Amino acid sequence: MTPAVGSLVVAATLALAGAVPSGGVVARPLDGLPVYSAGERVDGLELKAVLRRDDTASYVSFVYGDCLPADDAGCAPPAEVQVWPACSRSLALYRTPARPGPEVEAAAVRGVPAAFLDGGTRLELQTGAVTVVVFAGSRERVLRIVGALRAVDGSVAPGAPLPPPTPDALEGEARC
Repeated sequence: MTPAVGSLVVAATLALAGAVPSGGVVARPLDGLPVYSAGERVDGLELKAVLRRDDTASYVSFVYGDCLPADDAGCAPPAEVQVWPACSRSLALYRTPARPGPEVEAAAVRGVPAAFLDGGTRLELQTGAVTVVVFAGSRERVLRIVGALRAVDGSVAPGAPLPPPTPDALEGEARC
C-alpha cells in the first residue's frame, strides 16, 4: 500500500468509525473509559489505522505498520494495541482452573498486573477499568510498545506508571 493510499484508508476508517481527535491520536471514546495508544509512531512503525469494534466484541484497536499477505488468508500487522472494557476481558479469564486456555506468564508491567501469552508476543495489562492488549512479533517489541503507551486524553504519559486496576476489574467482576 502506498503512503497516499494508506492515509486515505486510515482517514476513511476513522470517518466511518465516528472517531474524534485527541492528543494527536484519533480514537472514539470507549463508553467513557480511558483509551491508550502508543502514539503516532512506535518502534519504527507508523500508526496505520484506528478501529472501533462494537458488535460481538467492544474494543478500540490501534494498528501499527503494514503487512504483505502471502495468500488469500491475509496477515497480521506487525503490532497492534487493543483497549477493552474490563467487564468483557480481564486477567481473571486466565485464572479459571476449570477453563483450559493458553499458557500464561504472570508479570507486573508499568506498575499494574499483566500477563504474557503466546510465547511473549502478547501482553495483557489490567489498568483502571480497562484491559490493554499489545500484540507484536517478539517479547522485546511488545515491551517497547508497552513503554510507549499513553492515555489519548493526556492523563498518562509514556513510561509513567499506569493507574491501578479497579478491584472489580481485577477480579473479573466488572459490569458492562
